[in-house]
Amino acid sequence: MMMMDQAVGLAAVTVLGVLEQAYFSLQVIYARRKYSVSPPTTAGPPEFERVFRAQANCSEYFPIFITVLWTAGVFFSEGLSSVCGLLYLYGRFRYFHGYSQSAQGRVYLNVDLLQVVGSALDLV
Repeated sequence: MMMMDQAVGLAAVTVLGVLEQAYFSLQVIYARRKYSVSPPTTAGPPEFERVFRAQANCSEYFPIFITVLWTAGVFFSEGLSSVCGLLYLYGRFRYFHGYSQSAQGRVYLNVDLLQVVGSALDLV
């Protein structure tokens, strides 16, 4: 069983993930102001819609990421899970900025799959 001091890496990655989500949300607010798209409207110029959709995509996967991060960290390896979590957050950051620039600029980095496999192997 994991001790509290062993969860520091997972907690740090979780906080970084929350801060990243906040950053993405702020980018939507800035895009709303820049392109004059008032809430609750989600349609506007393509530049706004890409920022909005990139943020929504990242938010949709965040609960899955957190669940897999902690499950893999508790049942497999806290260190490996934390490193994979950092890689995932970096991938999401690149995805957000790539998609915000152009729909073809999306970059996928699915480290969460590695964490799922690690968790499954440990549970077996």
